[in-house]
Amino acid sequence: MAHAQILEGKTAFITGAGSGIGRALAVGFAKYGADIILAGRNESKMIETQELITAQGQQTLITIVDVQKYEDFVRAFQAAKEKFGHIDILINNAGYSRLYPFTHPKCTQEILDNIVKTNAFGPMYGSHAILPFMVEQGGGTILSTGSIIIDHPSPGWTAYSMSKSSLVGFTECLATELSQKKINVNLIMPGIIRTPFLHGMKEELINSMNPMQPEELVDYFVFFATKKGAKLTGQLVNVEHIQTLIDQAADLPTDQRNWGGIKAMAEESLPKDVFKKIKKQRKLVNFILEP
Repeated sequence: MAHAQILEGKTAFITGAGSGIGRALAVGFAKYGADIILAGRNESKMIETQELITAQGQQTLITIVDVQKYEDFVRAFQAAKEKFGHIDILINNAGYSRLYPFTHPKCTQEILDNIVKTNAFGPMYGSHAILPFMVEQGGGTILSTGSIIIDHPSPGWTAYSMSKSSLVGFTECLATELSQKKINVNLIMPGIIRTPFLHGMKEELINSMNPMQPEELVDYFVFFATKKGAKLTGQLVNVEHIQTLIDQAADLPTDQRNWGGIKAMAEESLPKDVFKKIKKQRKLVNFILEP
């Protein structure tokens, strides 16, 4: 692994760490040398994640956190600081959805509240509650899991899309606010990921959407916690666009599998506004492409 132990000495606080993307990020960050604070509501699931991390020799702490409750974050951050002395990375990953059309009788106020409070309030509460710790220690990294669904309107996704859309303005504004405090804030926006979120769907339908594995997202997040990535803030990372370039680069000679090697191809195949955004994220592309 080209970047082995690149996060050694750092701690990462990850919500929704019991399964899916959260578990993959927890295990992935541990492989890069970080100690992990697992946050979620299902303790038994987090214990399973914890075992995968401790097997790699990294330290962990399990915290019971309902991201809809601000006080849970405060308590968990204090416990994490007492154990590790610092919290370098916050990943707002916990998510919730029920894909009911707005006219469906099961699309109740309770469902709507849970979607918005988990997906929008959760990242806001977590980011706000951790700032006193990051400001005091002189910096940090805040990452949130978004979704490209906001660019692909579809029936049943209305409330979910609203909640994830809110993270765009949140990320850009908070990044501006914290730019002088050595805290970078970025949003990772994947497409369809093979997680428990897809349970109940027919396998044929899932395969037709060509889902990524959650482990494939790890480098997208890790990069922003590195020295090179810390210089980038306010970025909205469309994983689908970058992954298309990554897949195309696989056909190139090894010495051309970098931004320089795919730049012309990217400029030709992508809309101008998309290319400009990815050009700003070219160090991320290089990070992912390094063998």
